Amino acid sequence: MKSQQDSLLDKANDWKLLVDLPGNNYVFPIDIYCTEERPDIVIWSPSKKMTIIIELTCPAEEGIENAKLRKETKYLPLISEIRRQNKFTVNFMTVEVGVRGFIATSLKKCFAMLGLPKQKSCRACKEASYIAASCSHTIFLAASSKFWNDNKELLVIPEN
Repeated sequence: MKSQQDSLLDKANDWKLLVDLPGNNYVFPIDIYCTEERPDIVIWSPSKKMTIIIELTCPAEEGIENAKLRKETKYLPLISEIRRQNKFTVNFMTVEVGVRGFIATSLKKCFAMLGLPKQKSCRACKEASYIAASCSHTIFLAASSKFWNDNKELLVIPEN
């Protein structure tokens, strides 16, 4: 009996990764599809012609289902075109972390599909919860400010 479920990443050993971060405006891999879309995370294997697209949303907790639907609707044309061309198989996942720190089941499912062990998944979920709530609190405190200080870090995570 296997101690861990098979993950999507077990299917290849040549994975590439792009993450949409500030200052890192990537171009969606043209060997998958030519588009101006930039999902939050794109992981792909050229040899297996597989792609994993992950889109993060941080809505108010009561809006998690609507946020998920919005992201699915937004990326449906891209996913359909990639599949239609039969170039790559597509695994699309939305993950939602509420602004007050609620972790939707989608994040845990995403971690499981990527093969993250349960203990590490639990820790990552706790960290995501802390980061979302802390950033929201900082933004709330600055709501009455006339100016936003671009040089001030939104969140400083203490070293472990």
